[in-house]
Amino acid sequence: MNLLSLPILMSGFTTQAGIIVAVGAQNAFIIRQGIARSHMLPIIVICIAADLTLISVGTQGMGRIVTSHAAVLTALTWLGAAVLAAYGAMAFHRVLRRLHDMRHARVARRVVVAQSDGTVAIAQTSADVRPKVRVTTVMPEDQTDETSSLKSAIMQCLGFTFLNPGVYLDTVVLLGGIAATYGADFKWDFASGAMLCSVTWFTLLGLMSTKMSRLFRSDTAWVILDSVIGVTMVVLACHMVIH
Repeated sequence: MNLLSLPILMSGFTTQAGIIVAVGAQNAFIIRQGIARSHMLPIIVICIAADLTLISVGTQGMGRIVTSHAAVLTALTWLGAAVLAAYGAMAFHRVLRRLHDMRHARVARRVVVAQSDGTVAIAQTSADVRPKVRVTTVMPEDQTDETSSLKSAIMQCLGFTFLNPGVYLDTVVLLGGIAATYGADFKWDFASGAMLCSVTWFTLLGLMSTKMSRLFRSDTAWVILDSVIGVTMVVLACHMVIH
């Protein structure tokens, strides 16, 4: 790489940064998995590998081929909108379930009381009465069941990556089209900058979301996060269909 290539590489980096740094379905999924500390390494690897592959395909000139098949993009648009809407519904379902559990926990507490005859009884107390028992902190429910399956996490990640037509428009069509303007000698310098941005972004996003896990030890924090994710997914699905 010579000095002439450096500005082109930086142009690719900043162009991709303007595209990728947004609250989209893929980024929201990574953030939630990171907070739950669930299978982050394979997810980040998949996201990076997908971006590198799609940017390479676009730089090779496949963008024009994709745009010439309008029916394929239309089908991907409706499929992607359905996936986003389904994920939004799942987020709202988690919110309702967690709110139900929180309300139930406030109504009564189950306390184990040792009797003089050696038996054990279950006493019911109001939420305002704090039993003098040792409480062991547990991780949120989502971290033990919903995100325990590596296969499920990978399938969701692949869905958010490849069932979103916006990914193809941004990486294959847009970045590929801009790279073509630099000619055969420098288009891969532009693509390299975009790829470097993808590697940097997904790595930092995974690390930052993992560090945020300490803030989500309460049910209220998870309710807020899933509510934001649910609204975001529904809005993105509507935007895809309208446009």
